[in-house]
Amino acid sequence: MPRITLNGIDHHYVLEGPSDAPVLTLAHAQGFTLESWASQIANFSDRYRVLAPDLRGHGKTAMAGKPYLIEDIALDIVALLDALDIDRTHYAGASLGGMAAFLLALDHADRLRSVSFVTTQGILPQASIDNQRRVTAIMREEGAEVRADAVLERYLRKGYRQDRPDSYAELRQQFTTNPVEGYAEAGDAIFAMDFDPRIGEIRLPTMIIAGSDDIATTPERMTLYRDGIPGARMETIANAGHMPYVEEADAFNKVFAGFLDSQPRD
Repeated sequence: MPRITLNGIDHHYVLEGPSDAPVLTLAHAQGFTLESWASQIANFSDRYRVLAPDLRGHGKTAMAGKPYLIEDIALDIVALLDALDIDRTHYAGASLGGMAAFLLALDHADRLRSVSFVTTQGILPQASIDNQRRVTAIMREEGAEVRADAVLERYLRKGYRQDRPDSYAELRQQFTTNPVEGYAEAGDAIFAMDFDPRIGEIRLPTMIIAGSDDIATTPERMTLYRDGIPGARMETIANAGHMPYVEEADAFNKVFAGFLDSQPRD
């Protein structure tokens, strides 16, 4: 899998699909890796050139080693597009990756064909910040292993661990093998963001995708973006929590394909 140095950080990514097809960029959630998009990479790479990076501090991409902002993740994406000679891309971001989508859609709209916000939000409620700080403190003391199940059970729909043990184990492995400090660095960037006041400025084809059972970013919370972004569409994936692209991949892919395939290909 390719590696490249961008903004002083060693980055890892995959790029699959026809070289002459429109590019689709997929950015993962905090605590996970590009492998969480495995179903989408397989499903869309027949007709899109699918680009999936490990975000800084996640997977095989190095940590920043210093404080950064969500804006820096967006700049990593722009630098990757530049390095790969990609002029414009469809972009879908889940949770952390979706937070970077706000900056891309607002300040780098010329690089996007469309933007999809998946179970994400532009500012984190204080209660969520306090909870994540507690989780991070425990992980720093005892390692990610001790909090992995609690985090996954918050993110995934009830019963997913029992219904899909292999998928659950893969997500757990992603979470526990990511460096704790990479998770902490991303958390600090999340705590500092506030993009909600600017959402009305977004002027791109926009899809909002929620999970019906998501308690981390509820469907009701995501209606703010459906209503506040001009022309935005929204779909809620049934029987899914914070990771509908994993939990109900077939249903997610159908909804996502309907949006993507409705966009011009030139």
